[in-house]
Amino acid sequence: MNDVILKLTDVSKSFDLGGGRALEAISRVNLEVRRNEICVILGPSGCGKSTVLRMIAGLETPTSGSLVLEGRSIEGPGRDRGMVFQAYTSFDWLSVRRNVEFGMRINGVPSAERRDRADHFIKLVGLAKFADVYPTQLSGGMRQRVAIARTLANDPELLLMDEPFGALDAETRWHMQELLVEIAETANTTIVMVTHDIEEAIFLADKIVFMSRHPGRVKTEIVPVFKNGKRIAEKEKVIELDGYSEMERQIMRLMREEGTKD
Repeated sequence: MNDVILKLTDVSKSFDLGGGRALEAISRVNLEVRRNEICVILGPSGCGKSTVLRMIAGLETPTSGSLVLEGRSIEGPGRDRGMVFQAYTSFDWLSVRRNVEFGMRINGVPSAERRDRADHFIKLVGLAKFADVYPTQLSGGMRQRVAIARTLANDPELLLMDEPFGALDAETRWHMQELLVEIAETANTTIVMVTHDIEEAIFLADKIVFMSRHPGRVKTEIVPVFKNGKRIAEKEKVIELDGYSEMERQIMRLMREEGTKD
């Protein structure tokens, strides 16, 4: 992980409230994401985490500053980025396989290639036995697996995730977190993820970008050096490592500091 794939430079975003008033959501955000990195954006509620992610996705336009992916300016949505939301986005009237094939079909991928790629990613997320099942017959965690498989099947350069496990129960959530680590290792995927969960951030991240209270700025970047540059697939092993508790306390102090500002 040594080359920069995504660069944000002095990115600011204001929303027009009408009557000559504006709300500054984020201010002069600078960050870099390297190839095959898991970058987690963390911060207090309302700091603009999701706004940053939506601008990377091309769903929002910055008021000022630049966003560049692989040397190309981000001007809107594109096939080079795939987004997984918190809400379930599967089509209930399509089977798991047809859901995963959907984007490829829209993009004109031949049917044989579509099926092969769909089956590959369905297997990767552990749903091979459920390829012909419909989403309404699946649990919430399994439906999110469908969304991840569908996004990866479109071969994005960047996987964007906005609180993707927020609606899941605790057990399903940590299973999904472990699956994401496995996917990142297996598919060599570059991931930018937004979460409000400190434990999730520390477990998943190669790098944590901590944002300040509104208007959001990058307050600090935190690298979990206690992992020794490795991704560890079992969550309890990460929690047991020397250095985990100190990092958790560090981030909690940052959260408390930002939460008590006027």
